[in-house]
Amino acid sequence: MKEHINTMFTKRTIALIALILIALFSIFVVSKVVTAPDFNASTIKSLDDKKVTVMMLAGTAAASSTIISLIPGDTAMPIANQIAELTSYFIVILGAILLEKMLIAVVGYLSFTFIIPAACFLGILYLYIKKVELRNLAIKLAIFGIILFVAIPASIQVSDLIYDSNQATIEQTITAVEQNRANIEEKKQDLSTEDKNWVEKAVDYVSNVPSKIGNGISAMVKEGEDMLTAFIDAIAVMIITTCVIPIVVILIFAWIIKILFSFESMGISNFPKKSQINVME
Repeated sequence: MKEHINTMFTKRTIALIALILIALFSIFVVSKVVTAPDFNASTIKSLDDKKVTVMMLAGTAAASSTIISLIPGDTAMPIANQIAELTSYFIVILGAILLEKMLIAVVGYLSFTFIIPAACFLGILYLYIKKVELRNLAIKLAIFGIILFVAIPASIQVSDLIYDSNQATIEQTITAVEQNRANIEEKKQDLSTEDKNWVEKAVDYVSNVPSKIGNGISAMVKEGEDMLTAFIDAIAVMIITTCVIPIVVILIFAWIIKILFSFESMGISNFPKKSQINVME
């Protein structure tokens, strides 16, 4: 009996020391490593590249809206207003990128400075109180901390894969918009008659309004419509890669956590108790 007690005491002491070492290692070693800039350098660089792209698209949209609004007449004003309203979408995308960038460092700090040590503390309590609930909660908390640490970088990696496959489309969008804007400016210059005197201008205005000016304005409006379509396509790609995909991946991890956390309760509920078996017999 005495040897059995000594064996139990030894095992409990070893488990206690192991849990304390895991907690200290998590706080003072792992937490420092995962929050270091070098650890997440590639992920942060990817987010910074997306940020530059969004800022470029936002600047191009603002310039395009201005140039379209200067087209003679009111025909192109709705297009210019719609392009200007796209600014709110760029702000949402930029906010999502900045949030992901902040979470990269925060989740690692939270997981290995608080969650994992808390799980170790619950494990230590279980060694002395011997309540199964404490053991289960410690295991679940440790799993939650690890999955939380993995979920954010994994979601960004998945979004990067999709973004890389569509990056050429976004670059083509920016190039096409710049070309359309240059075409509009060129057509506006073609409509200008600054090299003529006022009499020639008056004659040209009366005789060519239905033809030259009208056709030129129609062509510029068509260029503006193409620019609006290009911006909408680019925004759709950016929203999917920076907002939708990370959220979907995080939801998948949440679903995994739910399955892991409910596994034991499901198993217990599915098996009848011993008394119930006796009654059935």
